Amino acid sequence: MRWSRGWIAGAGVFFVVAAIGGTAFALSGSAAPASQPDVAGKEVCGGHPVRAVASTGPAGVLSDRFPVGTSLRVTNLANGRAVTLPVVAESGGCAVLNTAAFDAVRSADSDRGGSEDVLRRVRVEIVGNAPAPIPATRTPVSRVRASGVVGQVVCDGATVGLSPVGGAPGAFSSQLPVGTSVRVTNLDNGKQSTVRIVGVGPACVVLNSEAFALVGESGKSVIKRVQIEKVT
Repeated sequence: MRWSRGWIAGAGVFFVVAAIGGTAFALSGSAAPASQPDVAGKEVCGGHPVRAVASTGPAGVLSDRFPVGTSLRVTNLANGRAVTLPVVAESGGCAVLNTAAFDAVRSADSDRGGSEDVLRRVRVEIVGNAPAPIPATRTPVSRVRASGVVGQVVCDGATVGLSPVGGAPGAFSSQLPVGTSVRVTNLDNGKQSTVRIVGVGPACVVLNSEAFALVGESGKSVIKRVQIEKVT
């Protein structure tokens, strides 16, 4: 069979293109994917700052959005440091870092001696197949705690002040009857205490000096971010 020059040239081009394409396909197909044992997924917490709370133990996250055991990747966008951490307890924020976790991502030259420990440029992501987030809405459904059954949230949105009255830890209230037990949680430091209403006060809940010392911060007379719950 006789071949024309046009056919020969066309066939040559075809074989060259096929060879190059096959080589490229083989190279791309043979490359092994990089190992990523902690693949982060959806970004959560809406880019809000991440605070630190003075809490000992292994590095971990406290959260009011995700159940204990959830894995979260926290990236400090100011220095590029990232660490994957488990949620270890509940707290008053989407992601609050304990001492060891905060030290792992903070800048080496940052000052931990200041009054505020916070990462303002931060990204938080779910790692792996995380459980569904805890609903953000508060409900009056009771849950068992060590010191009793904590029920409905009261005084929602109120602050808690300090009364100079001494004596055993107690509280005063303009709304709750004397004898009512309440659990007061400082959402800025994670401290909480259960106290009894012992008298009438000028606000929903005012703590005496002994009770305030259990949950408040030195030098302050008001707790601005607080959760108050009835205890039965």
